[in-house]
Amino acid sequence: MSVLKRLSGCLLFLMLLLVSCHKELKPATVIIKDPVRHYYPVLQGEQLYVSYEIENTSDNPLFIQEIQTTCGCVTARERLPIVILPHKVGIVGVEFNTIKNSGYVCHYVYCYGNFQDSTYIEMQFDTNVVPSADYVHDYEQLWQEFEHSNKHVQSAKDGTASQKGYTTEDQYNFSEE
Repeated sequence: MSVLKRLSGCLLFLMLLLVSCHKELKPATVIIKDPVRHYYPVLQGEQLYVSYEIENTSDNPLFIQEIQTTCGCVTARERLPIVILPHKVGIVGVEFNTIKNSGYVCHYVYCYGNFQDSTYIEMQFDTNVVPSADYVHDYEQLWQEFEHSNKHVQSAKDGTASQKGYTTEDQYNFSEE
């Protein structure tokens, strides 16, 4: 009986040893398209969808194991892990729920993986969350209500107000000539 226990113990050990052998994960270099973004104002209660393009510029696959944000109102849209093959572009998307925010907000998105110079990369977006005015509607709100009545085809073509775009630092050149 003890011989069988020893034999099964040795077999279990050998199996664990063989299973635990794995290939070393090599670091990957990336380029993030527009990592710092300034979105146009959104109405409180709207969802803002932010998608970052990440290009893997190395010969090694990129594995993004975890996505962390600076607020619980910003959640990842992709399932983890995200794998971006060498010399390909992948998407990291987050969804910002504006229901509990008002005014200027700035959020960071941290992706953890096998990056070349660090264990994570950082992306940022900001916007102004405008509360709805229940008392008097201004011109923009009246126009939006008018457009909303004819919006079925228009929203399919143009997207919602929060999906129309963003600006980056490169668009502002304050240097004197």
